[in-house]
Amino acid sequence: MKAFYFFFLTLLFFASIEGAHAQVTYTSQACTPSSGNPFTSSSCWVRTGNCNSSLFPPNSGTTSCPIVIVVNNEMTIPSLSLGSNITLRVISGGKLTITGNLTQQASRISTVSLNGGELIVEGSLILLSGGQNSKTRMTVDIRNGGSFDVTGGLMDIQNDAELIIDGDGDALSTLNVKSFNFGQRSKVDVLAGGGLFVEGDVDYRGNNSSINIYGFFRTAGSVLITGGSGNQLNAYGNAEVMIEQNLDVRGTSDITFGGSSETDIGGDILIAGNSKVIATDQAVVYVCGSFPIPCDGNNCSTQEVIQGTFSESCRILPVEIIYSEAKISHSERNVNIIWATAKEANNSHFEIERSIDGIKDFQKIGEVQGMGWKDSITEYGFVDSNLPLTVSNVFYRIKQVDFDSKHTYSSVFSVKVSNIQFSKGVWRAYPNPTLGNELKISLLDKSQYQLETITFRIIHPSFISETVTVDSEYAMNEYLTRFLPSIPLGVFVIEVSWGEKVEHIKVLKKG
Repeated sequence: MKAFYFFFLTLLFFASIEGAHAQVTYTSQACTPSSGNPFTSSSCWVRTGNCNSSLFPPNSGTTSCPIVIVVNNEMTIPSLSLGSNITLRVISGGKLTITGNLTQQASRISTVSLNGGELIVEGSLILLSGGQNSKTRMTVDIRNGGSFDVTGGLMDIQNDAELIIDGDGDALSTLNVKSFNFGQRSKVDVLAGGGLFVEGDVDYRGNNSSINIYGFFRTAGSVLITGGSGNQLNAYGNAEVMIEQNLDVRGTSDITFGGSSETDIGGDILIAGNSKVIATDQAVVYVCGSFPIPCDGNNCSTQEVIQGTFSESCRILPVEIIYSEAKISHSERNVNIIWATAKEANNSHFEIERSIDGIKDFQKIGEVQGMGWKDSITEYGFVDSNLPLTVSNVFYRIKQVDFDSKHTYSSVFSVKVSNIQFSKGVWRAYPNPTLGNELKISLLDKSQYQLETITFRIIHPSFISETVTVDSEYAMNEYLTRFLPSIPLGVFVIEVSWGEKVEHIKVLKKG
């Protein structure tokens, strides 16, 4: 009997261990979802674990059977609602696009992990209202180049809801949102490895809500805090805070920048009522605009405590270009223009400008889209294939344009272009005249062509085509066949360039 009792207890012990470690993992696979939604199609998932019988991911687990959803390919779904005991993990090679909202259910807790993968929410990120004793909570963890972008709506942290953001501390470990709505008794914790970037204003007017920064926080707008002393924006440790416009504090709110944190404010510090902004420990607050004169007493609206300081300094630049240069390829007869930014804010695009008359007459020759907001190095390039034929020095500059149309210029840089040698009789076009159904170019003088890269364009009185680069006569004729129907009737010129030579071939197109 004792032996049976011992055996029974042993079974219970191992069963409890197995139950404690039970979970179900749903790993995505390539599929054609029957319902149009991969998250409700069993063919899109491989399930491991048996404590949940669903063939596709449920939106909630249990304490004894948590759910893990792993996305490792590209998926698009209309919306997603997360309950408790559930982890959404997008890994390297995975990209999950939610065309609607990502919602954390009320009084439920979940984790969203971006481990090298991408999560795009085209609607809003919503944490529904919880209870004072049953908070709604979502933890976001971004690592190994993962990304989380809320591109359409807002980040809505409702009453009694908490968002925790963590990561591996690189410039990509940032949750990017358009705008931010904050409820009462709500909290956002940006941990040492995490980051939060808000493209618009941060406005919270309720009571007892706080943003606690241990990592990185940036807003392209202003921060407006009103209400009681429970409404806070705090920086700790080595936090980095960047507010591109004003810090506006009203009511009785207390804002504390502590530790060794650095805060940059691009506008003013505005304080009304009995509110206070405090720099303590070794924290430094750099203010580009105006701010109340600080003191170390309780009656001042800005206070310097211990070694904390306020400094009048403008350190926020919308876009920081760290280099720009041009490299010429004589064999391909083009110029490769390259530049890089250390960081970007409110960056719409770049316009590439060129002057062939000293630095007096710059003209736009191209445009490259910017990254908008980014806090790591980004490299850009543009190829100028339409070089002038006889000018020796060509000058360039980069015009950086913000979303609000403000702009700045890079320094001017230049390259020396060899004068072109005009040739005649190296190439011929046939049939010439052409009726518009056939036109080819052939090489007549093989001694003049050493297999260089060929560039050509069509010059017509009513338009000039883009320059096309090819590596053979055959490829040039393929492009020419496609161009021919769109060329208007009349005389036009085919400009063929190779090495440092160019030939203009006159062609008549008849109806």
